[in-house]
Amino acid sequence: MTTFHYIISGKVQGVGYRFYVGFRLEKLGVKGLVRNLENGDVELFMQGDEEQVFIGEKYIKMGTPWSKVQNIEKEMVEMKEFSKFNIEY
Repeated sequence: MTTFHYIISGKVQGVGYRFYVGFRLEKLGVKGLVRNLENGDVELFMQGDEEQVFIGEKYIKMGTPWSKVQNIEKEMVEMKEFSKFNIEY
């Protein structure tokens, strides 16, 4: 399965961004992981079909009303398949 890796920067910590994105992606049925990074960015791995990834990226870009996504880096990576979507705290 194709895995996409994202680094999201901007005002994305302390504003419910990780919970919002994790909740939406889990409901969408994708698998993966979202977590905060020490530098203030958020790291996300997403596995799903083409339509799920397309919709999931809309949630990543939108965020919460309190967040402000300034930049998204995206790359395709080789990884084992995730069993579900996890939000790391």
